[in-house]
Amino acid sequence: MSRNTSIGELAALGALQFGDGYRTKRSEHGQPGYRIIRVADVMDDAVSFEGPDFVSADYVRAIGTKLGHPGDILLTTKGTVGRVAVLPETGEQVVYSPQLCYFRVLDSDVITPRFLRYWFSSQEFWLQAADRMNNTDMAAYINLADIRSLKMTLPSIHNQQAIAEVLGALDDKIAANTKLVQTSAALTQAMFSSAVATSSEESVLSEITELLSRGITPKYSDDNDATVILNQKCVRGQRVDLDPARRTLSVKVREDKLLKLDDVLVNSTGQGTLGRVARWTHHENVTVDSHITIVRFDRNKVDPVCAGVGLLGLQQTIIEMGEGSTGQTELSRVELGKLRIRLPDFETQRALGRRFASMANMERINFEENRRLAATRDALLPQLMSGKLRVREGETLVAAAV
Repeated sequence: MSRNTSIGELAALGALQFGDGYRTKRSEHGQPGYRIIRVADVMDDAVSFEGPDFVSADYVRAIGTKLGHPGDILLTTKGTVGRVAVLPETGEQVVYSPQLCYFRVLDSDVITPRFLRYWFSSQEFWLQAADRMNNTDMAAYINLADIRSLKMTLPSIHNQQAIAEVLGALDDKIAANTKLVQTSAALTQAMFSSAVATSSEESVLSEITELLSRGITPKYSDDNDATVILNQKCVRGQRVDLDPARRTLSVKVREDKLLKLDDVLVNSTGQGTLGRVARWTHHENVTVDSHITIVRFDRNKVDPVCAGVGLLGLQQTIIEMGEGSTGQTELSRVELGKLRIRLPDFETQRALGRRFASMANMERINFEENRRLAATRDALLPQLMSGKLRVREGETLVAAAV
């Protein structure tokens, strides 16, 4: 039996705690401390731990409940409203920024945490959110009063758990694939570091590349035949995500600005995005906009796969190379070219490169499977949450997908 309630009523019952993040002063930043999780760090069903800012541990009392707990459900509430993720178990403590809202289930006999996470992706949530978030002339925003007023159709705890288990089976498989990919990436870096430790030479980046150049200024087009163009949102977690990409008129794209297999992409503007690095492991005709620098290694001088892995390992150094004031930081092509990179001897590079390429291919296959699983979940979610699809029917569909 379902019942009607609201986020505010669940909080009043003591079943749920929610709030926005901690508004920090610049003077409170410092380490050791707690990494700040911002809106840009919260993707759908994933949280990035690459942000450069920390709040000093001296302010733990002031931070209070806004200190992250594994299992917290995070909702972006300003600018890009509605991205939702669950804070995973992590080896470091974090604090939320003010543009995030966290939800912490205190009584799972009343509401199942995972059901709540899926409810934030349901039509019932989105219809109410759309009504509330555009009530000002400023960026889209849902405040705490808005959130408190959100109405919810809450099924019995049994049905909540059943729905969460069906959808959760897909997310568990996605998480397992992601963990496998992360382990592979960590092993790749460990193998590279071991090889460099025993045999290495230091090179200046500009001397081992055939192209070190920003991308193009796009002329956007909705034509499906236009060239896909990546922006800085596409480079995250040392991967390239094509979902935020757009298209640009192909006639504007110079041949050398079309990406080649094993190019490395470096985000080159903006605090929080500058310095993110990813390898391009696809074959499609794709280019990048002027906020991204293309690093194309000279295959006659280095193995591009091995050198690309080496550049991924220098991401933090690259981030620190940014210059300029807050919000206007830039990484110049010239400065990036001065970066010094240690590489094994050429024969070792080629052996490692072949192995790294094989591992990267496995990672790509797992990511593609994750995209299919996520599409299945997103198709089932509204059907299950609305009761149009029975849980047993959903279980059958999920069993076929995983």
